[in-house]
Amino acid sequence: MLLIHPIGVGLSSRFWDRFITCWRASDNTTALLAPDLLGCGGREHPNQQLAPEEWAAHLIDLLKEHNNAPAVLVSQGASLPIALAVLETTPELVSGLVAISPPSWLILEEPFPKIQSQLLWRLLFQGPIGSLFYRYARRRAFLKSFSINNLFANHKDVDSEWLDTLEQEAANMTTRWATFSFLAGFWRRNWTKQWQDIKQPVWLLFGLKATGIGRSKNWDDAQERIHAYAQQLPNAVSASIDGRNVLPYESTDECVTQLQSWLLHQ
Repeated sequence: MLLIHPIGVGLSSRFWDRFITCWRASDNTTALLAPDLLGCGGREHPNQQLAPEEWAAHLIDLLKEHNNAPAVLVSQGASLPIALAVLETTPELVSGLVAISPPSWLILEEPFPKIQSQLLWRLLFQGPIGSLFYRYARRRAFLKSFSINNLFANHKDVDSEWLDTLEQEAANMTTRWATFSFLAGFWRRNWTKQWQDIKQPVWLLFGLKATGIGRSKNWDDAQERIHAYAQQLPNAVSASIDGRNVLPYESTDECVTQLQSWLLHQ
């Protein structure tokens, strides 16, 4: 399995540490690949606009190195378009797609204006305002507040392990370029065709308290999101568990159990 971590302040492959530990407790034979994406963690941090294709390129190289058998792609949140980009380019390397906490279907079919993305990148993120914003966003107090308000179902689950990891990974200011690429919306486009072209099995896992990120009256609730995916992807299998938007971390045991159960039936 290839685990694709989400992108954001302080996020890296370490997002999957709990998930991998839990998985290994019951299965130490499945190969779990959890690389850092370009611009994150231990990878190089180029000062450039990054889109799903750039993030996918390294993952494709990694899959080719481990070409004994096709891999199941496991995306978390809005890293889903990266998995779709891998599938579109090299479907022969992929045996299945798992989307944990996928974003609203509307986000995946509504393009973000390219001009707006470029303006955000040039005028906001590349200048001193962008640097100040990242310094502010990587503070422990902000990371805790953001996690409570947007990511976790239970504020008590926003623990020291989570916050320490984010702080450590965000200490390097050059990690801001991946986050800014994500915030500028370079991943936002209509992904409907990529979905329609998938021939491999698809499994979706939703948190029963899933929400959109940030403040908006237009965000769907969990049941609306589940219904939208069922309508658009009638052949996909889905499940839902307690939790909100970071299920591999906040609901690790149940997340692993559900995924292992699905894989056993493939």
